[in-house]
Amino acid sequence: MSENLNLKSISELLKKSSYENKEANKFFIPSYQRGYRWDDRQVLDLLDDIDEFAHKIKTQNEFYCLQPIVLRYDDKKTHYKVIDGQQRLTTIYIILKYLQESSKRFNDIKKELNDNAEVKDIFEFCDIEDFEDFEVQEPYSIEYETRTNSQDFLNNKLTEKINDSNPDYYHMSKSYQTTKEWFKTKNKKLFLDTLMENTKFIWYEVDCKNDKEEIEIFSRLNVGKIGLTNAELIKAMLLLPIKDYKKQIEFSSVWDNIEQTLQKNDFWYFLSNDSKSETSIDLIFTTLAQKYQKDYNKKVEEKYKDNEDEQKKQKLNFKITEDKYAYYIFAHILKTDFKLENKIWKESQEFYRSFLNWFNDREIYHKVAYLIHFKHTLLSLYEKYEGKTKDEFKLELNDLIERGISDINLMTLKYEDKDIRKVLLLFNIETILKNKNSNARFDFFHFKFKNWDIEHIASQTDNINKEEWISTVLKYVWGINVNKSKIQEIADKRFDLFYNRIKKKLKIKEPTDENKDNIGNLTLLDSKTNRSYGNAFFPVKRTIIIDEDSNGNFIPVCTKNVFLKQYSDKLSNMMNWTGDDVENYRDEIFKTLIGYKIGYYCDLKDNSNV
Repeated sequence: MSENLNLKSISELLKKSSYENKEANKFFIPSYQRGYRWDDRQVLDLLDDIDEFAHKIKTQNEFYCLQPIVLRYDDKKTHYKVIDGQQRLTTIYIILKYLQESSKRFNDIKKELNDNAEVKDIFEFCDIEDFEDFEVQEPYSIEYETRTNSQDFLNNKLTEKINDSNPDYYHMSKSYQTTKEWFKTKNKKLFLDTLMENTKFIWYEVDCKNDKEEIEIFSRLNVGKIGLTNAELIKAMLLLPIKDYKKQIEFSSVWDNIEQTLQKNDFWYFLSNDSKSETSIDLIFTTLAQKYQKDYNKKVEEKYKDNEDEQKKQKLNFKITEDKYAYYIFAHILKTDFKLENKIWKESQEFYRSFLNWFNDREIYHKVAYLIHFKHTLLSLYEKYEGKTKDEFKLELNDLIERGISDINLMTLKYEDKDIRKVLLLFNIETILKNKNSNARFDFFHFKFKNWDIEHIASQTDNINKEEWISTVLKYVWGINVNKSKIQEIADKRFDLFYNRIKKKLKIKEPTDENKDNIGNLTLLDSKTNRSYGNAFFPVKRTIIIDEDSNGNFIPVCTKNVFLKQYSDKLSNMMNWTGDDVENYRDEIFKTLIGYKIGYYCDLKDNSNV
């Protein structure tokens, strides 16, 4: 492998033939590369650095130096394959694209100035520097081996609003909008001149013998970088033994399809409690790596069953919390058997297909997501699934759920008990599943994305926030907003009188001590909505819940049913959550969860012998 190190200005990258008769304005992103992933901070840092250099006093030949871009020239396709530096190259393209669009807008404004006197008058109030005349050449081209739609987006749709339909579009359009906002206070012409002539890439061209050598360079360059994930390194590793070009494309297409599915909120949050990573396929490889580590260590235990010291020495002791956990596991395994790449890839696809099957089955979807939420690992559930039919797997899931709530008694379950969440979430899930004719699903994305409180249905007066309570009552009972000073005056001097008058007017009865912290007086509600009404009376809470639901905010089905009094036998008193309501609600929880053998030591009207 030979190497060639040079410096190239940005203007040189825009020329068709600028170096050794090679077309330097065409760049190709190979299939092993991830998509564009720079965030606002990285884009702003680059803009600020170039702008600072533009305004400093410089020596004659001084220039701003960008980090290296590593490339391999393809004579047949007449383009440069980008081995390293894609993120910087794409960001420069986005900046040029913005400046190009800005230049076009200026030309349109000049034309309108000549044709429209009113516009000319308004223009006098603007800073003419913002509209300084400058021309921008057509940027270089960036082509993708897979994700071909990203090239079209970058070329033709970048200037539209932020697009979150896939990770590439999101980060590209976000960077464009960040750039656009940054330039509102900058001299575009000065920046452009500095960017084009006084900003240079370290141009590091390698002459590889084959694709394998190219991918090895990519791995070596990126293994120590913070930004690269397990998945990106593993992708390069798994591509090494694939010699056929069509199979490489097939591999990358399957990879991208898995990644795009995992990026969907409903799919991701039923499998994970964590926020999505930039490469969500990491989830599959991390789970698979856990399996490989477990199997490997079991073999070590068998091989050295009479030698504990050797067991400790030979075992893989990588922790799942390590930055490159999965990559290190597979790299170690492949040292012992280099031909395992194909097996690892096949098994990762099997994991994905299994998870997709779970997602498409309503019952499995809900029960897997429930167990994941309460800290069961994806690998432990997969091990329960291997070699079983769907019905057998469902029985396994039911057993795991039952074991998690086996010691719970609804009659003694109170507000401070940690198991309250398990019961209320399961009640919501089973309520949804009970309706066999519906395709409705519990929204685990919003459930896991937000913070959730265990909320009292009937109001509690302990630690009441007086100002918030007054404001909420006035807004939701009478539809009026009162200024803060008036609310403060009521809170400081007349709160007890105000509170008792409202209580009397709404005919409120506060819950008994027996029912106050009982599960029959508790429900799930997100913290933001909960804070919006504090300890308001039941009818006020009811109004707010209905309002939130009608505005499209996620309210769990059982919480909505509670405030609509769906579980109550008597609907004569809509202003209070009564002792009868508490009992009816608790009875419904028991009936819904009876299959899990949950404890309930009392007589029910239709379950008297339970």
